[in-house]
Amino acid sequence: MNRFAFYQEVRIARPAPQNAEHAGRIGVVVGLAAEPGEPVGYGVALHGIAEIASCDEAELEATGRQFRREDFYDDSQRVRVRVDQDGRGHPA
Repeated sequence: MNRFAFYQEVRIARPAPQNAEHAGRIGVVVGLAAEPGEPVGYGVALHGIAEIASCDEAELEATGRQFRREDFYDDSQRVRVRVDQDGRGHPA
């Protein structure tokens, strides 16, 4: 089970050396990487920065706020794609 959910607000509280510049920054979980036997990694969209930080679970702490997907993405303009037998996508 993952400790943090998609669109959950988190703080980079214990940054790894590669994230030291982001210490204390607040962001939102927008990505997740989980490989068997490896620590869970999160993509965190940092407020005010056009960058996604890659963080291990141990670097993060929850702020208590949970957002919804709709807070970040406009789903009113969906595109349907049909995948053919060769694995190529085509507008449906």
